[in-house]
Amino acid sequence: MKITAQEEYGLRCLLQVAHQASKDELASLEGIAGAEHITTDYAAKLLSLLRQGNFIESVRGKNGGYKLVKPPEKIYLDEVIRFLSGELFESQSCQQFPGNDLQCVHISCCSIRSVWLSISKILFSILKQVTLKDLMEKEDLLSKYLKKQLVFNA
Repeated sequence: MKITAQEEYGLRCLLQVAHQASKDELASLEGIAGAEHITTDYAAKLLSLLRQGNFIESVRGKNGGYKLVKPPEKIYLDEVIRFLSGELFESQSCQQFPGNDLQCVHISCCSIRSVWLSISKILFSILKQVTLKDLMEKEDLLSKYLKKQLVFNA
């Protein structure tokens, strides 16, 4: 699975807003773009998307900026990623096969589809356990938390 730039930077912009909120401050467009080393146009696009998804809201005025709609412990990564990119694998994609036919020739008997659907389900069940507040922790603390919370059979 490849993480798209929209998923990565959308989540990073949301995290910047959360960090500012933890200091009772609004996050500015320029501050977010600067912190993430992206253009203000790209940051504005991502923040607009996050606003449409009801994760953040903008405050107008001289001292305006962006703030979270909900506390960071109530924003789960599965919601954010689903909003930014949709499901990892959607069974409807079998109907829009890029081969020579209009739909996949294996539409009625596909063993691969069940693998993709299972992986998608597992990934989103993990993301459903991680909040924006969890991401605000230092990486080593978050890593320990995830290892303790999640059971991997690897």
